[in-house]
Amino acid sequence: MGALSFDQSGQGEFEMTLADVQNLAINLGYVKASVPASKPLAARATMGPFFDQYGVKAFSTFKQKFFQEPLVPISPGGVPMKSKAKEEVKEVKAVVVVKPEDIPPVSQYEELLGKFKDLKWRIISRPGGATMKPTDWYRLEACSQQASAGDNETEKPMWAAHGGLDFNGRESWDQWAALKGKSKDDAKQEFCRVWAEAHADPKANFRMY
Repeated sequence: MGALSFDQSGQGEFEMTLADVQNLAINLGYVKASVPASKPLAARATMGPFFDQYGVKAFSTFKQKFFQEPLVPISPGGVPMKSKAKEEVKEVKAVVVVKPEDIPPVSQYEELLGKFKDLKWRIISRPGGATMKPTDWYRLEACSQQASAGDNETEKPMWAAHGGLDFNGRESWDQWAALKGKSKDDAKQEFCRVWAEAHADPKANFRMY
């Protein structure tokens, strides 16, 4: 990944280091004038005032805020960003209409099945440090499960290993259960249709970088 950019904020989680944020702060002007440019980033960046502009006190909380909210560059002396009220945002799936000719033939099912998990899906933050993928990821996963195992006969999960609500597992369960009664062949056809819908709405589903 190249230099950290505010354009990446609010797009979910990715690898970010303290050095990335220090470099971001220096480029905005949060730098100790008396420290030579040859010195390490940690010695040059004034992180306290930088973090104050975003209503946080440490790298860990800035990183979480960066992943969850769209942020804008704020230079020294600028107007601090107001903290966004904490609330759980339910992912709403927009209706996407695709043309029949844009839906891959079911003969490509096995090929698409091998590809869908490796696509650059967005990562969506949830309360308690949990993360999810977009709804279409779970719809594709559900179609593949219905096609291979039939109806969902498992118990709906509640808690994740970290102790919080299992958002990821519960969405997987819900999407699979919604296909109850669908034949394996129909599930494969549904997979191909959802594949087309996911690619017809790239902003909602895939990372832009």
